[in-house]
Amino acid sequence: MDTLNGFEELSVDKEHSQVKVPIMHVELVLNARYFIKGGEIGYCGLLINSIKGRGLTGRLVAAAAKKYIGRTIFCFLSKTCEGKNLITVPALFEKEPTFDEKFDLSDLIINTYFHNDFKRSAQEVHTEHLTASTGKQILNNRDDLKKSLLELPEKGIEILKSYR
Repeated sequence: MDTLNGFEELSVDKEHSQVKVPIMHVELVLNARYFIKGGEIGYCGLLINSIKGRGLTGRLVAAAAKKYIGRTIFCFLSKTCEGKNLITVPALFEKEPTFDEKFDLSDLIINTYFHNDFKRSAQEVHTEHLTASTGKQILNNRDDLKKSLLELPEKGIEILKSYR
């Protein structure tokens, strides 16, 4: 995975470098790398390392999803002056998803992109994120952005778990 021009890679501990995502009947194991540009924009690249299924349905889904191993999921993040996180993430659902009312999404502005079987490049997703941030005042706070960026995969897992 190449680093976008102007971004620097963050060094992280093992806790943040590997992410396990349980989704319905499968578990994705992702290798995570984090990049930041100033204090305005950051992204993580989540390389799909393995897919494990639970039960018969899970094993069938995992076998069908093996083609995604080695592909990268890109998630971009900026913080707005209103204190919200503007995130650009792949659309995983064909229709507008509904979430458990207990889960608070009020601090997020979610922009989704069509992932094309996770073949989109970091540059393409970066362009989508810049388009979504047009007209919004973006906060320039490197420490706050870095903290939110490192929490992004965990926040994504919480969002997926609250999907109904």
